[in-house]
Amino acid sequence: MHARIKQLDAATIAQIAAGEVIERPVSVVKELVENSLDAGASSVLVEIADGGRTSIAVSDNGVGIAREELPLAFARHATSKLASARDLFAVETLGFRGEGLASIAAAGKVELISRPAGVEMGARMEARGTDVSEASACAAPPGTKVVVRDLFALTPVRREFMKSARAEFARISAFLSRIALGWPEVAFRLRHDGKDVWALPAVHDVVERLEMVFGSGSRGALSELSSGDAPVRIFVSGFTSTPGNDRPNRDSQVFFVNGRLVRSAQLGAAWLAGAGSFAMTGRYPFGMLALELPPEDVDVNVHPTKIEVRFARGNEVFDAVRTAVARTLRATDPSREVPAIAFARAPASLDVGATATRSTEGGLGQHPAATASLLALLPRAQDAGSAAAPSASGGVRIYGQIDQTFIVAGDAEGLLIVDQHAAHERVAYEAILDKAGDLEAGAPLLFPTIAELTDAQAAVLYENLDALAHAGVVIESFGEGAFRICALPAGYEKRRFDLAGVLDDLSVDDAPREGIAHRNRLLATIACHSVVRAHEPLSLQEQAALIEQLRRCADPHTCPHGRPTMLRVDAASLAKAFGRI
Repeated sequence: MHARIKQLDAATIAQIAAGEVIERPVSVVKELVENSLDAGASSVLVEIADGGRTSIAVSDNGVGIAREELPLAFARHATSKLASARDLFAVETLGFRGEGLASIAAAGKVELISRPAGVEMGARMEARGTDVSEASACAAPPGTKVVVRDLFALTPVRREFMKSARAEFARISAFLSRIALGWPEVAFRLRHDGKDVWALPAVHDVVERLEMVFGSGSRGALSELSSGDAPVRIFVSGFTSTPGNDRPNRDSQVFFVNGRLVRSAQLGAAWLAGAGSFAMTGRYPFGMLALELPPEDVDVNVHPTKIEVRFARGNEVFDAVRTAVARTLRATDPSREVPAIAFARAPASLDVGATATRSTEGGLGQHPAATASLLALLPRAQDAGSAAAPSASGGVRIYGQIDQTFIVAGDAEGLLIVDQHAAHERVAYEAILDKAGDLEAGAPLLFPTIAELTDAQAAVLYENLDALAHAGVVIESFGEGAFRICALPAGYEKRRFDLAGVLDDLSVDDAPREGIAHRNRLLATIACHSVVRAHEPLSLQEQAALIEQLRRCADPHTCPHGRPTMLRVDAASLAKAFGRI
């Protein structure tokens, strides 16, 4: 029979609401700390016992709550942050639902002590479930202190899902340090089991707070963002890590929207899109990104915990973030000081152009009419050092290799040092990206290569067969564990192509599995395992050809994995090193 509809009792309703808002100890800390910030606190102390499972206490020096209003603090949907339903569409505070304390009380025992500044005595109340005590007078410093004990005692099933005290405390510490990034003017202190764990004093310079959270080395690894030409109503600020300073996951990407710490796949995608080829494949930029925009353009009422938001103009927000990140990374590129000297277009009479046009074979570069196939030149490396140093554009001359890995060039302004593998990766990546999907993307091999693969490698291959073919790499099964490479991107040498290496790179756990990110990673991986390696001898002509190819790239300063292709040592640096200045 169909069950009859009936009204739930108050205790059950409270526990359902608590289940939505209070998932674990860090949820309690989040609700209480956000209340403290909304109260204008300049100092917040969080004290934890047993990872928050035994007790959680949050103290602040905010405006406090008057004794006569204290009972409303535990009433459901009672708040000082909304006046009407219209305010829901322009929320300017971190909290607004008016159910945080009520939900916490439904999960454990809560003690609330508060005193507004200018009032002689504070007030104290206790709540457990739907039972709320009378407010009583007590001595207290200005501000508010909330103590939560025996979390989930009223919902024991939820307690079973908690991790160890160490794991729960780690979540709390991570949250508190993250929210502190967006509120540098507020001092935060964390204690666990009676011991001070860390303290973040209030600072005027947000970089100091960044160093406290990300480590002392972050000052040199982070660059400040600017909105630039973003829409007037969208202001983007914060800091992103520079090329080569990245992390293995997204855990160190922190987002704020109008001061609210949020989780946003959209902002993360925009950040990664802005990083583009500056971000090493499988690695992620880190830092803090903050958006300020009209409250009516942000819907913060999409999740009970207020951790997610929705944008009214999502495309504009995405473009503003992407543009700010891309502009910042381009401006902080290690070779930005003299790109015109290193990569100015060369007149046809210069030696590099002449060297590059000696071959009639098609090349990997995007301008085959101007330069020959670099790969056609590279096999003849046995004559390295036998030729006079060729000239490059802007008066740059090629001097040779260091450790058969770095190409050294020079001009009147200083030295240019090029990583030959990273440079060749960039050349190959842009060439294959330019032709990906074309009918001529792949060139059939006269003598196909046979590759033996492990079961794991074969599984990755089958997942990527179509994508590889789209890039010009055509592979067929050739018996048990064997595969035949039938075609490679035009201009590639089969002796350099490492199929097993490509598949191993594509199999890592954090590798994207679909979309543009997957395509770009696949193309970058093909390029990486098809070009000149470190410790490989190159003739001066081959080195000149590589630099000529590189200067024609759209993004010559980094390889597709985000590593720099070149470094500049200017005359001033040399003079300083020799004590001349």
